[in-house]
Amino acid sequence: MERQVMITNHQLLALVVISTVGASSLYAPAALAHYAERDSWYLILMGGIIGLFNIFVFVWLDRLFPGKNIISISISLLGRWIGSMVAALIIFYFMDVSTWTLREFAEFFIIALDPTTQQIWYMIACVIMCSYGVFHGLEVFARVSEIIFIVILFTFLGIYLLLVNQYHPEYLLPILENGLIQPLKGLLLAVSWFGDLMFISMILKHVRKTPQTPFYAAGAVGLITCVLLMSVMACTLLFGWRTTSAFTYPSISLIQNIRLFTNIERFDAVLIVVWVMSSFIKITAYFWSALRGLTDLLRLQHPHMFIVPMAIIFVICSKYKVWGLIELASLYDKKAWYFVTFQLFIPTLLLVIALVKKKSLKAGEPHKS
Repeated sequence: MERQVMITNHQLLALVVISTVGASSLYAPAALAHYAERDSWYLILMGGIIGLFNIFVFVWLDRLFPGKNIISISISLLGRWIGSMVAALIIFYFMDVSTWTLREFAEFFIIALDPTTQQIWYMIACVIMCSYGVFHGLEVFARVSEIIFIVILFTFLGIYLLLVNQYHPEYLLPILENGLIQPLKGLLLAVSWFGDLMFISMILKHVRKTPQTPFYAAGAVGLITCVLLMSVMACTLLFGWRTTSAFTYPSISLIQNIRLFTNIERFDAVLIVVWVMSSFIKITAYFWSALRGLTDLLRLQHPHMFIVPMAIIFVICSKYKVWGLIELASLYDKKAWYFVTFQLFIPTLLLVIALVKKKSLKAGEPHKS
């Protein structure tokens, strides 16, 4: 009998926060400034509200179908044929996100660290680390995430506090100059970043449930919102929204402004470390989710045999997904609907179908006299 894999509420929170704040904290300030200008914080707050709804969709599905992940739930609700097709699409999405994040990992290193090293070597190094984590299983990289979580949280907090004396509060004025509706043109993009927590649909069945589990899930979204708020507001307060929107990675330029004792600088290395740890957890979580999904869909007896072939596919797909950084940076904006479809719309549809079926079953039960 297969040993039951279990993680704690703390580990659930750490996995969700780390996997979401890494890439989004780099892209969010510039991307959202195009839509909301100095009011990017407003998009983060609205995205956080929808992100809270998103995570409770998964929590609700887990309560309706205890012991099942979104792959098993799809098959249970929609039948073997349609359910399997939906499950296969979700597994494809897990793999697709893994490859996008892997490409981001390589591009970031080329820009921020060493442009002379070939991109493929960064991808290979990253996918080897992640494959090792997937091989050892959810419990292992969930324990690692607890340590990384503390490091990332205090790093972000330290970065934004060290820059306090350089902020210009007047850059935030006038607040909501264009009203409440116009900035919402970028809402889908903000929601897609919060939707990076979708892998929770595969790991909730492995969480050791307590009455506090939903609060930990909600707390994860709250922490993500706080980190992204600090990120967009720090960039706006330091550079202004026009300069922020011109950067590809505003957070790197932000951290380069930190000086301690007049001669200690180059803190961008700290951001690189945080990015590496965050990318490792995110790719590993989605890699594991894809492998777990394939195992459940195809009833694989030896899923570990598929780790190396999947890793090779990830590297090949990542290499040829886009031509370069500019195309990659604009992808999340132009294709936000694609990500939100899998992150929010499909799970919400599954929840609606489950509730309708549950209600119809109750209505069909004979009333006791």
